[in-house]
Formats: sequence, C-alpha cells, structure tokens
Amino acid sequence: MKPLSQLLFLGAVAFSFSAAAQTFTSGSTGSAGPLIVTVNTNIVLPPNGILNYTTVNIAPNRTVTFMRNEANTPVYILATGNVTIAGPIILGRSNGNNVKGGEGGPGGFDGGSPGSVSIPSGAGYGPGSGRGGLNNNTADGAGGGAFATAGGGGSTRKGASYGNALLIPMIGGSGGGGTDGTPGRGGAGGGGAILIASTTRIDLTADISAEGGGSVSSAQNGGSGGAVRLVAPVVAGGGRIFVRGSGGGGLGRIRIDATDRSQMNIVFYNPEVTSVGSLLLVFPNPLPRLDIIEAAGKVIPEGSGSQTLQLPFGSSPNRTVRIQARDFNAQVPITLVLTPDHGTPITYTSTIRNTAGNNPATVDVNIVMPINEQTTFHVYSK
Repeated sequence: MKPLSQLLFLGAVAFSFSAAAQTFTSGSTGSAGPLIVTVNTNIVLPPNGILNYTTVNIAPNRTVTFMRNEANTPVYILATGNVTIAGPIILGRSNGNNVKGGEGGPGGFDGGSPGSVSIPSGAGYGPGSGRGGLNNNTADGAGGGAFATAGGGGSTRKGASYGNALLIPMIGGSGGGGTDGTPGRGGAGGGGAILIASTTRIDLTADISAEGGGSVSSAQNGGSGGAVRLVAPVVAGGGRIFVRGSGGGGLGRIRIDATDRSQMNIVFYNPEVTSVGSLLLVFPNPLPRLDIIEAAGKVIPEGSGSQTLQLPFGSSPNRTVRIQARDFNAQVPITLVLTPDHGTPITYTSTIRNTAGNNPATVDVNIVMPINEQTTFHVYSK
C-alpha cells in the first residue's frame, strides 16, 4: 500500500501564541489510559494515527514500534500528563528487494518497484521520490528519496526537497527509485513521521529513530529520513534523535517546541535539519487539507488514504480526477502526480479557488492514465 497524499505543504506559518504557553493542552482525550511499556511493544495504530494517553512511560531498553494503519498516517502520541521515554522509539522502514520496493515507516512513503527483462523500474513514492534508473551511481542511476535535503550520489534522478521546518502538517520521508535489471532491486522506503505532545512535559533519555531505508545495490536509491516533532511546555533529557537517509537518501526533519528547554540536552545527529522554537500548537484548527475524492470514475470518501487504480486493456486512457480543497481560504495551486508501478511519474498542475464562500471547493483535472498498470495518485500544494 502506498500513501495517497492528502497533504499540504506550508511555505510559511504565522501564529499568535503568546497565551498558548499558559493554556496549552496536547489535545489528548486520555481515552487509552496510561501507556506503560515494560516489554518490547508493537503498537497498532488507529485509523487516524492518534493515540490518546494520560501518561507515557517507556522503560529503559524496551523498544516501541508501530504497525501502519490503512491510510498510513503519521504517529501522534498525545498525553494529558508526563511523557517519559527511556527506551527507544523506532519508526520502521525497509529496504527494497528484487520483488518490490521497501515499505516506508508509518507516515512515510514506499520505495519504487524493481525492473525486469522487459519492464522498466518504477519511481519511489512521496513528494521527494527518487526515479527509477540503472543499478549504478551515474547520472542515469536510480535516485534516492529526498525530504529536508535532496538525495545524494551522482544520479540526476534523485528527489527534490519539500516540506517546512515547523512540521505542520506532519509528513514522512520519500522512497527511492527502483533499479532496472533481470530483475532489478526495489528502492528503499522513507522514514516515518511521529509527533509526541504532552500537556506537562517530555523527558527523552533514549533514542527516537525515523531513518530511511538503505540502498541494497550499486545505486544510491535509499529512502530519505522521516520526521520527529516534540511539543510540550517542558522538554528535557539527553536522548538522541535520528532522521538520516541512507544509500543516497536525503535527511528528514526535526522540530522541538517548548517554552522551557533549560534541562534539554538532546543530541541532534543532523543539526542542519533541526529547528527549535516555542510554538505550542499540535493541530491548527481548522487544518487545511487536500483530498482526491474521485479518480477514473471511482468515488473516494474524504480521508480514505491510499488509492491504487489499474485500467484494464481496452479501456480509454482519458480520465478525470476530482480534487477537493478544504479550509485554505485562498487560491490553492496544486500538483497532481500519477506514479505507475513501472515507468516515469506523470505530473499535472491546476488551481482550486477555496475561499470562505466556496468551502470545500473542487477542481476536475483531465489526465491520460497508463493502461494495465497499477497507478497511485498523489496531490500536493505548496
């Protein structure tokens, strides 16, 4: 499953939060009670990815991982009380193989499909996806995924950077492209995305890892690092946060928001993609969003997540995609990307007039869709 991008990227966000520090709450309902981790634990994410705890206590040397949900949302850990992280949190991702691309971590994007004797390799998924290519590090080699930084290596097929330093909204890393071959190798998945918010404080003395998967061939087609954001009045401790890419994958993003950081000695292994501030805000209200609500004749409920479609032989390739914008209160420039399992992504651009008197608003985009090829639809706005 590959994430359908119901995403927006904010180039700049301005909020007035002078009173927020005094009235801040994480938004947790506390409905899940306390999270007490004394053994290695794999948490099954709810459909919206939001985990509502009272307190969180992860014991030393006890690892927490997550099982992706249907929509592959980011992980949101919200707590009404203290959050203590003394054991590692890992947002799993995987390398590609000769059958398929690697999975992204929760909220991250998958790697591209491997090629075969007569079928070209596929691009990775996500807004910074690497394109497929040769199994080497030349200009035509398969490219690595990007996020805060572009992929590395000598390939001209690496992804381009995206997103914003505030990590509003949350989004994960992009996948690398697959390689050609007999068979080739799939690209690696991008790192996942996690937001941890506490109404009182967060103490981090262990590792949080949202790293991208690595290249398993001569190409530099690794996934990019993902995203980690901590939000609380007090953030303390000397833990470590990792959002590295690997094998040509770019770096992810880190954001810390707290009004009291006097006890914080966190080690940021990638300080160049780390920002620190005091924006005590978890979910902007309302949160603008984009959704694909109809594609090639298939009606898609808002918030449905990933949609991969395939037109059989004999079908007309001329189709329409309907895109909906909600709560932007602006002219919204959009980019629609069709990513087939094999071959090169196809890009379309349009604009939605989503003003206060026209909310939600839609636009129909005419496309030419590949025949007999699974194709994933993503839409983005900058």
